[in-house]
Amino acid sequence: MKSSNGYRPPVLSIVLSISFMAAAARAADQPHWGQTFSRNMVSAEKGLPTAFDPETGENVKWVVDLGSETHATPIVAGGRVFIGTNNGRPRDPKHRGDRGVLFCLDEKDGSLLWQWVVPKLTGDPYLDWPRGGICSPVTVDGDRVYAMSNRGEVVCLDVHGMGNGNDGPFKDEGRHMSPAGDPPLEVGPLDADILWVFDVHAEVGSYPHDAAFSSILIDGPFVYLNTNNGVDNTHRRNRAPDAPSLIVLEKATGRLVAVDDEKIGGKVFHCTWSSPAIGEVNGRRLIFFGGGDGVMYAFEALKAVPPAGKVETLKRVWRFDCDPTAPKENIHEYKNNRKVSPSGIKSMPVFHEGRVYV
Repeated sequence: MKSSNGYRPPVLSIVLSISFMAAAARAADQPHWGQTFSRNMVSAEKGLPTAFDPETGENVKWVVDLGSETHATPIVAGGRVFIGTNNGRPRDPKHRGDRGVLFCLDEKDGSLLWQWVVPKLTGDPYLDWPRGGICSPVTVDGDRVYAMSNRGEVVCLDVHGMGNGNDGPFKDEGRHMSPAGDPPLEVGPLDADILWVFDVHAEVGSYPHDAAFSSILIDGPFVYLNTNNGVDNTHRRNRAPDAPSLIVLEKATGRLVAVDDEKIGGKVFHCTWSSPAIGEVNGRRLIFFGGGDGVMYAFEALKAVPPAGKVETLKRVWRFDCDPTAPKENIHEYKNNRKVSPSGIKSMPVFHEGRVYV
């Protein structure tokens, strides 16, 4: 998979190495980003290959072309490999043009089981950067796949795709994968089966920047995720300062059940891309979240699903400013300042043995 200038995208190596792990002996699944939802990436796997070469085929089981740009992390679960990319190499002629794409591949041979194709947000390119594709890794929970689209939608997908029918309750996949103003596309057996959709930006009022990214955290009946709230195309204005940065959905339905009320949005220097982690401290489950304001937050995990129509406020347990001397007000006055600027947290925090690493 080489581009016209001879550059070989490194993401192919990631897919190949994961594919090989299943060749000699079935490796452990990684159904989400991190070995556990504490986000610890340390693996107990042994006997892995120390090298592979796509040119010679050394330690390579199969090769699959992705799109022209691939920013997502592959997830392996239940004999399937999930990876987000773009539509630079269309698998289906009905899907033409710039799209976000999620491939579900057979772990045995890399064959396409189904794909989720999502049109771009139109207008301002900073809302959904051209050719960025689906950047987020999925989270697999049994026969359900939880994913974030390039448009900032959280969806619950059937792990089997349309191969076992349209299970619903969402039934409008043809409309969803068609650009606004175009007629709905015909749904086929290689298309994704959407069970529910939650449009983050429309429902909670957040404002996206560049690309939607979230590694979704599941805790019992709940789905936790960041909202990708950020600056506009001027990089000098936060259009949604009061929108939440961390939200909770009901896993079964996609209903909004809780939000943070820390008013982080007005202090985000770029965007809210840090995904939440979880850990137990002194018998209490805490959600750890890196804010776009450079502050680490810990919230109490929800204990019970609130009644219909009620949206709870997450209870903050503590906060830690990772850059206490940085500006906290009028932050965009410091744009292009190479000596003084605000900070943000983009990577996920990791919880391990009573400590949080960020």
